[in-house]
Amino acid sequence: MLNQLSIENFRNITAMSLSLDEGLTAFTGDNGAGKTSVLDAVHLLGTGKPFSTHRINHVIQRESSFVQVVGRLSAPAKAILGVRRDRGGGGEARISGTPVKTLSELAKAMPLVVMNAETLNVIRDGPEGRRKFIDSFVFHVEQDFAQMSRRYQNALKQRNALLRDRCSSDDAVWVRDLAVTGELLSAARSRAVVSLAKALEGVLSDVDISLPSWKLLQRPGWGGGLSLYDALSASSDSDKQRGFTQVGPHRGDVVFMVEGSPAHEVLSRGQMRVLMAATKLAQARVMRRDTGVSPLLLVDDVAAELDANNAAGLFRNMVSDGFQVLATMVDATGASAWTENRLSNVFHVEHGTIIDGN
Repeated sequence: MLNQLSIENFRNITAMSLSLDEGLTAFTGDNGAGKTSVLDAVHLLGTGKPFSTHRINHVIQRESSFVQVVGRLSAPAKAILGVRRDRGGGGEARISGTPVKTLSELAKAMPLVVMNAETLNVIRDGPEGRRKFIDSFVFHVEQDFAQMSRRYQNALKQRNALLRDRCSSDDAVWVRDLAVTGELLSAARSRAVVSLAKALEGVLSDVDISLPSWKLLQRPGWGGGLSLYDALSASSDSDKQRGFTQVGPHRGDVVFMVEGSPAHEVLSRGQMRVLMAATKLAQARVMRRDTGVSPLLLVDDVAAELDANNAAGLFRNMVSDGFQVLATMVDATGASAWTENRLSNVFHVEHGTIIDGN
């Protein structure tokens, strides 16, 4: 659990320090007040990156040369996480004073599940976003996934460089590496999709969301009943002509099906958001079950994205499940009613300044 948080020079937050409790903490305020920045800063602390932008300079205050976020964890093990990013591109991340070798160490120490407008639109936004979603989930529940993924991406990069340059060098070593690691990645995704689908069934029931004949399917990125090695061999001449690798997990997808059709072709935009919010809660449940570590839920203005009944069901279950939740909203009236006044804290945010709203 994250019980202390300090933020410096993050967007309109010059300096902020606050104590957090278990359960649901609400950050209220007008648009642009800085409440989303609090969640974004926590995401930086847990991943080394903000969720709002790929450019770190966009979150560093103009008059500052760095941004820094520090958090104290009380469970499952006591630790202090710290991330500093510099405008010039440098920076460091530490866990209890020890520099981290990879940012994935932060994610393991403080796993996060994000629900915001971007994540709730994943179903309709195309394969790339869905791959990113499933891989961020698999990372937490499959121990070797990060290492396998790095190896696969390296082999893909090397082979594509040869294909792009029309190099006569033999790419057999990279094809073999792609085939081996790609099969492992696809198998890991498949196991995760099965677990996620089962958990999603439970969430839909708990939240009282009715969907007709739905399925969650993985598409590996190659077809024809072939092994990946055979699919790569079959595609070799075409790959050479096009200058890139056309088959493999990097072309895979995770598809939500409703009544035999892709969900984005059947459901309304609102229904897709509800389905994805339920999926994120299912993700949190599986992560806790499989790792023994309860993820921190960052819920950014989800109440504005969903109808009141579905928002109420989701918030009620997040709290009853025992997750620590940091949520932004215009005001806490709805959340207070949905969770039967089981709000741990309410902080009002104005111009980057926190006011205790309890």
